[in-house]
This record gives sequence, C-alpha cells and structure tokens, in this order.
Amino acid sequence: MIESGKMTEDEVPRLESAPPAGADEAGADAAGADAAMAGDEPEEPVFFMKWPRLAARFLMLSAKFVRTRIVGYPDLKKTGPVIFAHWHSEDLSMLPHFGHSRACILISPSRDGAALSQAASVMGYGVCRGSSSRGGLGALLVLKRNLEGGASVIFAADGPRGPRMVAKPGPIFLAAKTGCPIYPVGTAGSLEYVFKKSWNRTRFQLPGSKLAVVFGPPLFFSAEASRWPVMEQSRLLGAAIADAAREAELALEKWRAE
Repeated sequence: MIESGKMTEDEVPRLESAPPAGADEAGADAAGADAAMAGDEPEEPVFFMKWPRLAARFLMLSAKFVRTRIVGYPDLKKTGPVIFAHWHSEDLSMLPHFGHSRACILISPSRDGAALSQAASVMGYGVCRGSSSRGGLGALLVLKRNLEGGASVIFAADGPRGPRMVAKPGPIFLAAKTGCPIYPVGTAGSLEYVFKKSWNRTRFQLPGSKLAVVFGPPLFFSAEASRWPVMEQSRLLGAAIADAAREAELALEKWRAE
C-alpha cells in the first residue's frame, strides 16, 4: 500500500542549472546547456515528429533485428509499481523492448510532445502529459496518481531540455513521496547511429547490433529525501544511472568476447 502525501508548489524540486562537475563528467555540450537556459524545445529525430505512429512501428520492427540482453529487470508482479530512470539519449534503444510493462511515460504538452505521445501509445505505454520544467507540480501529481493506481512510470532523467546526462531531481522526490523504488537503467550497443544534431545525442540501434540493457539495484528513499538539497538529489540519481550505464558496457564487452 502506497502512502499518499500532499504536495504543494513550494515543495516541487527545481534544478535551474547543472552542477558543473556533473556536467563535465557527463559530457554535456554547450548547445544542450544553451537550449535549456533559453527555454527551447528539444530537437527530436525528424521522422518521429512527422510520422509518429509509423515511426513507432518501424522502431518496433527494427528492434526485432537487434540482439538484446536484459539484466536485472524487476518482476513487477512482486515489486509493485516502480520508477524507471534513464538518460534521454536511450529512448530509441530502450523503449521498443518494454511496452509490455504498460508503464506511463511523462511527455511534455508541446507540439513535439503530441507526436511523441502517439508513438509511445503505439509501443504500448501509457502517456502522462506534463512538463517537469514548467509547472512541475502538475506533472508530478499525474505521475504520483499513476503510481498509486499501480502503474509504473518512466523518467528520462535529463529531460525534457537538458543539459545532457545531468539528472533532474523529480524521480527521487516522487520516490520519497510514494515509497516506490527507482530502478536506474543503462544501455550499451555495438552498432548504433547517433543523432548528433539533437541536444541529447539520441542513439538508434542498427539491425545486427548487440544491445545490453542493465537495470541497476533499486533505490529506496524515505519521506525526508524530498527535502534534501536539489543538487544532492540530482547527483545521487545521476551517479546511479551512470553506474547502470557502466554495467551495460561491461555486459556488452563480455558478450562480444563470447
């Protein structure tokens, strides 16, 4: 049973700028940071924006030709609803494989978000419309209701506008309010195309690629974690996702050596 806690606008965590050390370690580029400061919408792969339903079907078909190993995926029947957190660049690599979870994805209410919502629905996901950067309280309340209703949620932790690979504090705040664990997720692929013009450098796994997807150990947070400094929440979550990504690289190296 998940305890419900009331949230107010003053409680909602905000990360106005990235921790310099985290940004350097993550390799956040200047363009992504500038876009975040300017309030620009994220640049997504064009085919998703113009033909979202067709693009989603293509992505699911393409994923069938990617050899995938999944490590540490939780048994949701035993764990109950959880919070998955990954980097935005891994959307195209990860999402085609987990629509069966019926998890809810937070997607911005922008025009691009409308297209991405259609794609996510085709892949089997629930869609929660809201922005973690504009009126974050509403978005967190929507996700909180989904968790309380038994549905897991998925966070692109550095979304919706970057900086790249610098985690927002929302997942930890939500975990502290609901008692649901966070599972950090990392991926590594042997043959991929990188959308270098997108702020998040989205990675697409090409047919014939080997893809390792690693779910790190669950992270549990007490209610008091919601009052931790925002930068500390960001650092902790970013480190956990980075650990999962390193484990995915190691799993891929071992696989390729077999």
